[in-house]
Amino acid sequence: MCDNDLDFQTLARGPVTKYFSRHLLEEHLVWYAHQKYQIYQFDARPWYSLDNFYSDMHAGFQFPDYFGRNWDAFNDCLTDIASTTGKVLVVVINFDDWYQEEEQSASLFLDYMAEQTYRFLLTSQRWITLIQSNNPGLQTRSIGANPVHWNSLEWMNQDRGL
Repeated sequence: MCDNDLDFQTLARGPVTKYFSRHLLEEHLVWYAHQKYQIYQFDARPWYSLDNFYSDMHAGFQFPDYFGRNWDAFNDCLTDIASTTGKVLVVVINFDDWYQEEEQSASLFLDYMAEQTYRFLLTSQRWITLIQSNNPGLQTRSIGANPVHWNSLEWMNQDRGL
């Protein structure tokens, strides 16, 4: 894979990309780490409440102590995240669990991730969000007027066992 192949292919499809295979996701995480991406990884399984979600975001992104634990504060704190390499990767495994329980919150999260992608791109930086689903048929709402696509190696239904 060329130096910019994976991130270019991913961003060309939109700011958020779905994965079904954990193995494939892990392989790609190795590539992103090698490319010096600052990686934030989360597990959505415990996000059965917004309080748990905000706690994970606060700890994972190292938000300041004054983080207000609401969507506006979340968005404000995201805008303060900087990367020394100009490359950020946000990974959420078990996203389908959260999406099934809290579709509105999960969709709002994706919207904020897309907004960060566009903010970063304005300064020639990269912010990529990858969500892993245990449901090979996961369909999400469009974000930023764009659908969320499967990665290029799991694009076809047959590649996800459907």
